[in-house]
Amino acid sequence: MRVPLRWLRSYCDPGLPVQEVADVLTMAGLKLERLHHTGVGDVSAFLVGRVLESERHPNADRLTVCRVDVGRGEPQTIVCGAPNVSAGQTVAVALPGAVMPDGATLGEAKLRGVKSSGMILAEDEVGVGEDHDGIMVLDGDPAPGTPLIERLQVADEVLDLAIAPN
Repeated sequence: MRVPLRWLRSYCDPGLPVQEVADVLTMAGLKLERLHHTGVGDVSAFLVGRVLESERHPNADRLTVCRVDVGRGEPQTIVCGAPNVSAGQTVAVALPGAVMPDGATLGEAKLRGVKSSGMILAEDEVGVGEDHDGIMVLDGDPAPGTPLIERLQVADEVLDLAIAPN
């Protein structure tokens, strides 16, 4: 059974860190199988970006080469495979070094000869939803470089508990 810590705290907030909540539940007869983190972790690696330019990749039909302002001076070149990316959008970006929700560390990559310095994110790549049909386009007009956590407001810990039958 998956129990979001935010949901549990809305019913009864013991005021304990997540690991201590897991320990208390274990002592009560529940077994913590795994602790999941949803949302974004390192605020310096997950940022709001603005797509300044988007052009078809010269060596791939389904890829787009984007220049993205992430609030750090020179725009980043990011190769994106989403069909809905276009110039002018405000998007969620992970920079090289970001630890993704699945535990993988994002690095720079060369995709069909073009260096990509980051990733424009879909909901499922951040762990805030299941949509992978395209990138997340953020509402409003947040400044490039704004920590993504400030826009999503959905980071949470999820306790994956095993409940033994009686």
